[in-house]
Amino acid sequence: MLAVLWLFCLSLPTLWAQILISCTYKSLCQQALLSGNDVVLQCDYPKALWYFSSILGEDPLLLSSMPNVKKLPRGSLQLTNPQPSQTGLYYCQDNDSAILVEYEIDFQDVTTLHVTHKGLGQKPLQNETLSLGGSVLLFTHWEPWQDCNRCEELGERKRLGYCYMEEPLERPMPCWLYLREEKVQYSRLRPELQVEACLVPCDHIKEVNQPFFTFDVYQLGKLTNNMWLTCPLASVYR
Repeated sequence: MLAVLWLFCLSLPTLWAQILISCTYKSLCQQALLSGNDVVLQCDYPKALWYFSSILGEDPLLLSSMPNVKKLPRGSLQLTNPQPSQTGLYYCQDNDSAILVEYEIDFQDVTTLHVTHKGLGQKPLQNETLSLGGSVLLFTHWEPWQDCNRCEELGERKRLGYCYMEEPLERPMPCWLYLREEKVQYSRLRPELQVEACLVPCDHIKEVNQPFFTFDVYQLGKLTNNMWLTCPLASVYR
């Protein structure tokens, strides 16, 4: 007998699922992120014009012409399902062509993600040294551990790590922002995700009632043997 699959959707604003990247006014900020996960680049100027220049040195492109990019009412830029090919420089201008904020974003390929679980004795990728016209340290820059997914019972938490490169006495950079146009084929050049067990008390002050409703029902096997499930408010960043 075929199982019935119920799909649920939380009735909450969809922007909650996206990570907001902010940068100080008139500054340039570098950030590594995962491809395939929606983000918003902040620019608090309703009439902002957004431009993009890829790491291949192409001329700046007005972002209104890109299908998965949308300018939000207050001026920020929403990128839906960004791809590694969209790694590069994003900048926000006012009506006088003055740059308000700049973001260098490295969208690292989520399909190459190296996943390990500490409880299974699996090890993350080790630091390595490459020779690229000089000695370059290749390492993973880890973000803090995210919240445990359960409370008062055994759960799991995760943290993301991004591929970074560093020359002696220089500031580390996300790998593809460092490499730019240079073609390097090396399996260590990839992001990571690490999981570990956790047990934390419940914080009832932070708890939120999240109503849901059924928006569709499928019977597996009737339409197709393969099915891709999408959770509308899910995010790898939280």
